[in-house]
Parts: sequence; structure tokens; C-alpha cells
Amino acid sequence: MKINHRVRAVTDWVLVGLLGLSFLAAGIPKIAPGPGMVRRFEAWGYTAEFATVIGVVESLGGLLVLHPKTRRLGASIIAIDMAGAIYTHFSTGIGSPTMAIVYFGLAIGIAAMAGRPGGPS
Repeated sequence: MKINHRVRAVTDWVLVGLLGLSFLAAGIPKIAPGPGMVRRFEAWGYTAEFATVIGVVESLGGLLVLHPKTRRLGASIIAIDMAGAIYTHFSTGIGSPTMAIVYFGLAIGIAAMAGRPGGPS
């Protein structure tokens, strides 16, 4: 089944936009984490400083994935970050890894397709 080029382009931009904006929204609060965020990271065995590092990484990935020339790099950063989140959820038993798995899959797909003909450009 052949998909209309315009429909594919809009779908690509929506998925890329959601990924980028989601990671900006998730990363920015971690850059200067409040007490609740610090408690969450400490429960996982991490420090407040690590929360800041993760915030910078997530924000950077979110920004980079939004620009076509840096999309693959941004998606790769997000995928690596989500691999760490999946590990954290499974190893500590705290929280569900479901959303991290979804974001990991989406980021891998975007990284694999970025810059390819017919992929999210």
C-alpha cells in the first residue's frame, strides 16, 4: 500500500515534534530540579546533580531532534537516555518503564529513518 507523500510528511513532523517537545518539557525541569524531582532521583540511587545532567541531555536531544540536520543525533541521544531510563526502572523496580520503552522505540525509528529518502527529513 502506497502512502500519500503529504500524509507521510505530516505524520513524520507530528511524531518528531511530539518527541522533541516531550523531551524539552521533561528535561527543562530537571536542569534545576525541585525537591520532588530530587527525591525521585535519590530513590533510584542517583544524585540531584545527575538529575541536572539528565535534564541537559534530554533538553539537548529534544532541541536537536527538531532540526532536520541534527535529527539523527538528537534521536540517538534520546534513545540512549531512554535505554538508561529503562534500565533504571527495571533494576530498581520503581515506576513503570512503559513510556521509556515507547520513547526508545520512537527515537530509534526516527534515528534510523532521518535523512533517508522518504524518512523524516
